[in-house]
Amino acid sequence: MGRLLRLLVTAAVVWAAWHGGMAAWQQFQFSDEVNKIAQFGPGKEAGSVRDAVLAAAARYDLPVTATDVKIRQEEKPAASLFIDVSYTVQVEILPRVFYPWTY
Repeated sequence: MGRLLRLLVTAAVVWAAWHGGMAAWQQFQFSDEVNKIAQFGPGKEAGSVRDAVLAAAARYDLPVTATDVKIRQEEKPAASLFIDVSYTVQVEILPRVFYPWTY
């Protein structure tokens, strides 16, 4: 009985770590792409920057909408573009048990 319990607990931990790790990896890749968009985006219109961010989110299957993307441009002291994206992913921590993870 003890071995079965340990096996179930180990399987649950591995399951949660795998799904949580995959969600974190997608966030890391998406964040890296958004940083590149921000780096090469000063001077572009906010609409085209937002479209680029939404396209990146779609590539990683992230639930990002246009209202989740906040864009701010500053001209002084140098042209800068700031992009803030907030969204929530449902991470399956156990079979059919989901945890809302907000980025």
